Amino acid sequence: MSSIAQTPEEIRNIIRRQTDREIRIIAVTKTRTPEQVLKAIEAGITDIGENRLQEAQTKIDQLPKEIIKHFIGHLQTNKVREVVALFNMIQSVDSLKLAQKIDAECEKVGKIMPVLIEVNTSNEPQKSGVALTEATVLIRTISQLAHVRVEGLMTVAVHSEDEERVRSCFRALKNLFDEIATKSIPNVEMKWLSMGMSEDYTIAIEEGANMVRIGRGIFE
Repeated sequence: MSSIAQTPEEIRNIIRRQTDREIRIIAVTKTRTPEQVLKAIEAGITDIGENRLQEAQTKIDQLPKEIIKHFIGHLQTNKVREVVALFNMIQSVDSLKLAQKIDAECEKVGKIMPVLIEVNTSNEPQKSGVALTEATVLIRTISQLAHVRVEGLMTVAVHSEDEERVRSCFRALKNLFDEIATKSIPNVEMKWLSMGMSEDYTIAIEEGANMVRIGRGIFE
């Protein structure tokens, strides 16, 4: 069994030295065994994030039911039914078509799904996410769906040694987050700003993140 690279408490201590805001830690469990995930849960993790449905299906049933499960990977519409059944939040909604499919599947089971809108802040064509300039219109449209509740934004910053390039991605998302919050769109609450991973979460927190997705930083 792998050991924990940094305990959740050690990561929280790093965060506390930066801010007194409450930061929600999502342990990214991609490629980790159920035993490794359980070890992290025993160390204090309450939220996990999975990128792939098939992998999640092999481990979630072995985890405590109270664990909050976030789908954070690119989601194809033909996988929505299974994702709706397994997860408590979907962080990677980037199109109306996907949101409509989530809404339809949630209606069938009487569920309202909290979602985050994924925004491509780095403008990289290989990345998922709605463009910054199109995000507000998308959110207004999705807000009309009865079984989807927009609770914030998510991004993956550019992978770069240039800290300012990374920081600019986070800053752009925070500006959008604040702008949308002022619009008081029905069925939309700018509650979560999910940005920052193992290599850049401290920068993300400096730029306003209140949710970080950490994999390698927790698991060896």
